[in-house]
Amino acid sequence: MDRASSAGAPTMAASVNIGMFNLGNAIGAWVGGATIAAGLGLASPNWAGALLSLIALALAVISWATNARGYRAAVAD
Repeated sequence: MDRASSAGAPTMAASVNIGMFNLGNAIGAWVGGATIAAGLGLASPNWAGALLSLIALALAVISWATNARGYRAAVAD
């Protein structure tokens, strides 16, 4: 939100944030259902959720690393 405020688009960032949260919910439900449908058992959504969490953590670390290097989006003045 700090970056969005400096770029002049805090409301767009908030709407994208909400949209990505809903997309994550949908993907998690789909993956959980797919693991059960594949016959992996009723405990398989737990493992699928753990795997999705690790992927999200990796993306967060990548985002943090690129921020630490100083990569910034171009902002039109």
